[in-house]
Amino acid sequence: MMLGMSTSGISSRRRHRAVPQQLWRARVVRTERVTPKMARITVGGPGLAGFENAGGDTALMLYLYPPGTELPEDFTIEKARVGFATLRPHMRSYTVRRHDADKGEIDFDFVMHAHDGHLATASSWAEQASIGDEMVFVGPSPAHSLNPDADWHLLIGDETALPAISVMLEELPADAVAHAFIEVADPAEQQELVVDCQAAIHWVHRSAGGSLATALAAADFPPGTVDVWAAGEKGAMMDVRAQLVDVRGLDRRTVRPHTYWRA
Repeated sequence: MMLGMSTSGISSRRRHRAVPQQLWRARVVRTERVTPKMARITVGGPGLAGFENAGGDTALMLYLYPPGTELPEDFTIEKARVGFATLRPHMRSYTVRRHDADKGEIDFDFVMHAHDGHLATASSWAEQASIGDEMVFVGPSPAHSLNPDADWHLLIGDETALPAISVMLEELPADAVAHAFIEVADPAEQQELVVDCQAAIHWVHRSAGGSLATALAAADFPPGTVDVWAAGEKGAMMDVRAQLVDVRGLDRRTVRPHTYWRA
């Protein structure tokens, strides 16, 4: 049953303007825990002069070297790709959670993933990061903006997508209508999202057996054309797409979830 949604969806999305991609160098200026399992690393410094944020789900490719590694002044993208001396970085794509051009700062939110009791690579880097540690990254990537012609917006994702969802909600104007379905481990992982738009935030807790697809199946949505953005774990995104396309009847061309990670 469609529960008021138009099956036509929104056939296209506008992109934020593209900005030049290059290598950026910065140093950690702050670290904090947003929630027990979400670490925020703030980087800054003169190496960010001229950085332009494309907004939305803009991402940067982080080159994560062991904390404390000092890179040469003539460090380049090519050197990063082939390895500096015998040291190769771990490369991970992360959303720009916040960019303060006046202060020359960028925030990255790291989910503290663990497997068999050990933190994942990027999570381990964030756990060990200290003030003054250097970070290098390449980008920014082009980013999708939500379509202003939609009657309402549907944002779906887990913790890894939460930074992008937060930014997009913050960018929506006051008269925009949005429903966000966000899956987290438990209530302690919920964040307070300060937005101007008319947003309904639906938190889904894995600790209670919840899933994004199940929450969507039980939801009552407003009428009109909907613009969908979704990202998260591959299997969960397949279930989300099946729910929206096969059950609710949305045009499959308008429901294209992003795979951020695989279980």
